[in-house]
Amino acid sequence: MNVEIINKYGIESFVFTVHVDRGIVKMSCNASDESIIVLIDRFRFEDLWYKIGKGKHYQCYIPNSDEELADLSRGTKEIWMGCGKYPDAEKGFAEPFDNPVSVAQFTYTNMLRGCAGWVDANGFGISDITRTIWLLANGAKEFPVIVNDLQSAIAIHDLIGVKTSKVYTGIDLYERARECITK
Repeated sequence: MNVEIINKYGIESFVFTVHVDRGIVKMSCNASDESIIVLIDRFRFEDLWYKIGKGKHYQCYIPNSDEELADLSRGTKEIWMGCGKYPDAEKGFAEPFDNPVSVAQFTYTNMLRGCAGWVDANGFGISDITRTIWLLANGAKEFPVIVNDLQSAIAIHDLIGVKTSKVYTGIDLYERARECITK
């Protein structure tokens, strides 16, 4: 994982390079010792999301359509790109590298609402679904997300993280950024 630190208007940010079909995009989060990042494996994510994601929480509005809301967790590239807010993500990821898109925030939960009601299972919630589906639709194989606490980050990493990576704390990210400068 490539990490840089930029200082914009007096605020430091961690900046991550994400590989997509058309090259690279940049994503960021505020730089602090409390930052916790997990590198998500797209295929593990899609597999689990498909199993647990069905429901109104992951439906999107399709502009100018009378169709039912699309279920994003069972989506295709066409469904994701047809989501009403997708153009906003497209604009954000088209910005110059000095204006990176914020990483999505994931949360861990062991209680999920499924077709049969609430079930006790491992899962996750996504606060920033539009930028996540943009990454999926554009072929990202792995991408960073921010998680609020270390215990949740470990659980998310175990479920859908890149197996050869780890949970990165702010201290790890500062060190990684220094290593990337020397490469």
